[in-house]
Amino acid sequence: MKKFFLHPLALAAASLSIASLAQAQQAASTDAAAPAAPAATNTAPASNGGTLGGLFNAPGTTGSSSQLSATPSYELAGIGRRDSTQERILTSATNGLPIRFDNGIYVYTSATGGLGHNSNVSGVNTGAISSNFYSVQPEVVGELKKAGDRYTLRYAGNYTKYTGSSADNFNHHFFDLAGDNYFDSRTRLGWDLGYVDQTDARGSTSVTVNTPNRWTAPTARALLAYGAPQAQGRVEVEGNYVQKRYQNNRTQTASFDTDLTTVSGRFFYRVMPRTSMIFELRQTNADYKTATISTNTDRRYYVGATWEATAKTSGTFKIGYAEKKFSNAPIKATGVSWEGGLRWSPLTYSTFDLITSKAPADSTGVGNYLMNTATSLQWNHRWASNLSSRASLGTVKTDFSGAGRTDTTNNVGIGAFYELGRNWRAGAEYTYTDRSSNQNTFNFNRNVTYVSIQGTL
Repeated sequence: MKKFFLHPLALAAASLSIASLAQAQQAASTDAAAPAAPAATNTAPASNGGTLGGLFNAPGTTGSSSQLSATPSYELAGIGRRDSTQERILTSATNGLPIRFDNGIYVYTSATGGLGHNSNVSGVNTGAISSNFYSVQPEVVGELKKAGDRYTLRYAGNYTKYTGSSADNFNHHFFDLAGDNYFDSRTRLGWDLGYVDQTDARGSTSVTVNTPNRWTAPTARALLAYGAPQAQGRVEVEGNYVQKRYQNNRTQTASFDTDLTTVSGRFFYRVMPRTSMIFELRQTNADYKTATISTNTDRRYYVGATWEATAKTSGTFKIGYAEKKFSNAPIKATGVSWEGGLRWSPLTYSTFDLITSKAPADSTGVGNYLMNTATSLQWNHRWASNLSSRASLGTVKTDFSGAGRTDTTNNVGIGAFYELGRNWRAGAEYTYTDRSSNQNTFNFNRNVTYVSIQGTL
């Protein structure tokens, strides 16, 4: 098959004016704040999310930065734009119309079911397993608004089975309880307590196993913001904690058990009505429980700017310096680092989203550490009131320090979505992934097709 290649500079040139989509815990758009009303009044599933819940997220697909599943979750923290005036800080977004209870609690439910085919389930160079799969992805969000504060309790699951490779079946679970508290016009607090039960798909790390590596992690996060929305200066202090423990394949995975503690501080200085400078310091301590040689401190220094919803563009871009020091080994990673999330909306029904980053990451089994340079571009377009599409391009370059290995993983995806009345949405998607390495053993490519139906109340 002819290989697809996309250079990060080509993406940047094609997207010079594009501005911001968030990362993994991305910020949601502003809602009306009336505490007596539901947070969402739309009944159809979100028009720009697709049925897969994100870029290159087809079950069993490894693409974009998420291919490095064992990489700690802090690697892309802070990419997204958080509007200082928005209602949500860390509570969950909602879709559809809710079930309303007399005590003021609203419950939103949605689910996606689909069938697909994966041409290379385990992501290998030779002896690829080709398999059909089926997937069910439910989500339930409970919401309570009280005196201007907002609380959500959420469960999201992904149950995927492969007809030709039962060893790769997985059940993913994500629980979280979050709150957004507004103490006065200047002071806001978002907090989140969660629990993750997930797997690293085979081929997504440098560890060779016969079944996916399953891990669990209790998580905690808090963000305190001080400063009125229109104040010239604002401050944010954020803390994160993840206790990651692998549950199987312990001979290979015990060395990846780790406690991650992150503390961040940001200062926003408004230089124009809708533009602020950002100054950020972020430090993560990765405490490995058995492989103490991997224990390290990762520190980032960033300066940048954020645009708060101008007419056609919004986003955040930060550039600076990254330093990863290992506690029990004479190893150190330093260099230029950046994070950017940019969105361009040339039309009300068409958006382009660019995410780009460069930063060191912890090893997934080969090398002392990784240096990842990632860029992805996504175009969402609504062709009619009930028809939309999504096209995606992405590339990740990974240098394995001390191992003489460099991988470049490229992705292209396309999908179309048709709304079947108020509450249902059908989708068809295709993703192609190609990984090229200077060590040919690690080359592979994958085709994934997926058709689905998504429903909300």
